Amino acid sequence: MSTYNSFLVFPACVLLCTPIYAQSNDFSSDDTIIVSASRSPLDRPKIGSAITVITREQIERRQARYVSDVLRSIPGFSVSQTGGIGAQTQVRVRGSEANHVLVLVDGVRANDPASGDEFRWEFLTTANIERIEIVRGPQSALWGSDAVAAVVNVITRSGSGTSRFDYYTEAGANDTLNAGIGGRAGRENWSLGFGLERLATDGTNISRIGNEKDGSDVLTSSLTGQIQASDQLLFDFGLRRVDASSDIDAVDFIVTGLPVDGDLVLENEQTYVHAGVMLQTTIRHHLNARYLKTENASLASGLQNSSSASNRVTFSYQADIPLRDDLLSLALEHEKTNFRQRGTVGFGNPNQDQDMSVSSIITDYQHHSGDNLTWLMSLRFDDNSDFDSIVSGRASVAWQVTDRTRLSANIGRGQKSPTFIERFGFFPGQFIGNSNLRPEKSTAYEMGIEFRSTDDNALLGLTLFRQDLKDEINGFAFDPVMLMFTAENRMGGSHRDGVEISARMMVMDTLEVSANYTYTDSNETNAGVTTNELRRPRHSGNVTLAHQFLANRANVLLAADYGGTRSDIFFPPFPNPSQIVRLDNYWLVDVTIGYKLTDRFDLFVRANNLLDQD
Repeated sequence: MSTYNSFLVFPACVLLCTPIYAQSNDFSSDDTIIVSASRSPLDRPKIGSAITVITREQIERRQARYVSDVLRSIPGFSVSQTGGIGAQTQVRVRGSEANHVLVLVDGVRANDPASGDEFRWEFLTTANIERIEIVRGPQSALWGSDAVAAVVNVITRSGSGTSRFDYYTEAGANDTLNAGIGGRAGRENWSLGFGLERLATDGTNISRIGNEKDGSDVLTSSLTGQIQASDQLLFDFGLRRVDASSDIDAVDFIVTGLPVDGDLVLENEQTYVHAGVMLQTTIRHHLNARYLKTENASLASGLQNSSSASNRVTFSYQADIPLRDDLLSLALEHEKTNFRQRGTVGFGNPNQDQDMSVSSIITDYQHHSGDNLTWLMSLRFDDNSDFDSIVSGRASVAWQVTDRTRLSANIGRGQKSPTFIERFGFFPGQFIGNSNLRPEKSTAYEMGIEFRSTDDNALLGLTLFRQDLKDEINGFAFDPVMLMFTAENRMGGSHRDGVEISARMMVMDTLEVSANYTYTDSNETNAGVTTNELRRPRHSGNVTLAHQFLANRANVLLAADYGGTRSDIFFPPFPNPSQIVRLDNYWLVDVTIGYKLTDRFDLFVRANNLLDQD
């Protein structure tokens, strides 16, 4: 990955824009409302799971353009990328699989059924995002399949009672152009927000032969709104659309097994729609409808050679019932997913249409023992059209021992349904699905402690975690009969143990220092042999320094993300067997310098990968 520099070319009018240089030296105001760690909003100190919240202010301070770049600095998160900007990007949490992390975008389940249930991180930009909530640990009892290791809840910017308009434009190395507009408006009983952004780059070259650059182009648009029909009745809706394309290299299967220049393009379309009604009586009622549509196409020399698509419709009803100081949430949910694959017929037919539906009953109970002790207990029953019914559970406790010390613990059972590709996928001469797969099941535990300094200028946290996974699916098992790869449930189990340590400190009124470190031991046992799992670094971490000066009009942020040594698999040309290879550790160092020219105009310069790491 080569050095990437960018700078603001022309900052147009920004009306009533939130200052990007505001920093708080008071860490005691941590009563953030979290909406993804329970079925109803809950104060952060009352949650027994490890939580991280990324605010709009933090995104703008770092001026990161992709959410995956921000996630590199989160404890327990590991980001893998197969090439430059726009290349496949995977996020693993605490040694999990990439499709064990559930992503919600404004409440819509955003994992792509047509891409192995993974979220397409390479196409998620930060332009119109207000905040990101991250809940680590199993959350299947709340959100079902995919929420085995964590939930990442992306909340886009919405309208407000004050009209405002934002515009930015940016240019940088590799002919990168990035521009966006956004606006918010509203009155006492309604609000509306919109955003439009395009990020295009010629990219870089990763092939060993040739010098063709692999570019990327992402266009994102969104519209959200709310109508407060009365004191008791609220309507909300949202629409989000992503149109993206990225160039990729071919693979030399004859001589090297490595990337080689080729005229190949991947196109991706994502559509998210949500609409909801909330009625507040003695009981709070929620009725929601959510829709996801994805389309993926592979083109060679401008002609489409294969494609996959999916759509998912979810209807849910939830009642929040107050029981004195406690709260009981009861929910019903029905979800139907369709999957389509198209390709060239040859030594087999990849063309197919599949579907699956799930009906669920969810209970979530918040019990408060005084002001300092909170218990969360959740249970979910999933009736799946294709698999046996499954029950997921979770119990957590948060105890504010003193004003400076908080203890937390969490235990949960998670589950992950096999993907459509694992069950039915067919790629001639390469892969054939296995319709007899069983869902993966996990049990996970975590314990945490948090200390706060007497002057509220320092915060230290430590979390121990463990996860045991059964029936893990191996998507690269060789079938000696078909002479192709397939998917199968492993006979042994997988185990992930580790520790997360984080610290944050105000060294002075204008300098904030934060750091975190994660140790992860992730291994799997198969046929009595235990090996380390691929693409999981044992050591990872981050150091960030944020400094303000010139009466808080200027800001410098230095972010250094560490990715430790990890192993991966290399497939040399036939008939050579696959090989486990070692990937070296690296530091990704980014610097952002900003200056508030006026209350409406900001300038910044950003440089990524200053150490020019590969």
